[in-house]
Amino acid sequence: NEYELILDNDVKVRLYDDLIIKHELLLKKEITKDRLTKIVVANDNLHAYYLALKFLGKKMRSTMEIKNYLQKKEFDQKIIEETINKLIKENYLNNQKFMESYINDQFNLTYNGPEKIKQNLIKLGINEDQIVINKDFSEKIKTLISKKIKLNHKLSTSALKQNITTYLIGLGYRKEDFIDELDNIKSNDKSLIKKDYEKIMKKYQNKYDSFQLKMKVKEKLYQKGYTPDLINEWIEENL
Repeated sequence: NEYELILDNDVKVRLYDDLIIKHELLLKKEITKDRLTKIVVANDNLHAYYLALKFLGKKMRSTMEIKNYLQKKEFDQKIIEETINKLIKENYLNNQKFMESYINDQFNLTYNGPEKIKQNLIKLGINEDQIVINKDFSEKIKTLISKKIKLNHKLSTSALKQNITTYLIGLGYRKEDFIDELDNIKSNDKSLIKKDYEKIMKKYQNKYDSFQLKMKVKEKLYQKGYTPDLINEWIEENL
């Protein structure tokens, strides 16, 4: 707890009860300016320490997070360094344990891949050389791919693979992590191309002559991810 002391010159000083008791400020009637300055500095150190402990009480933090937090509170750099050293010494701060806990939480509570987890740790002040992620993400990858297939079942094989690739890379997976799963994906392109072809024809058949229409249909089908061979085969049979 903090208490406000009022000095004879009407100067008000807020101090923690730890320091008030330690320096017997309720018993001593006189205090020199130099001693008061030292007590105030000690109080600032204690204030930074208690704020950091409260911040750590919500969840584990990296050393950089504590440093940034105390800087925002406008503490002197020396006080910040002393506070961090004290927290490390008392084992409240430990980047190795923080990293291990962060990796476990990310693996168990999110779908983030190893690269995204690694980049997040670097942003939190963990040295890249210290980051080791020994987790098997294969089941997560299968689950994510299965969900994307269900959500995008109207896409051609090529478009679906590209959609999944972009999605997984965005989550922090490397292509080599899921290339085998990707190779097993196959849409019913012949059924899909029929529907897309009919939609394209309905939109453009009255706008172009025969040759231009054929080129436009090819262009639109190619944009949807169908292979040139399948497009040519379909057009030869239907246009």
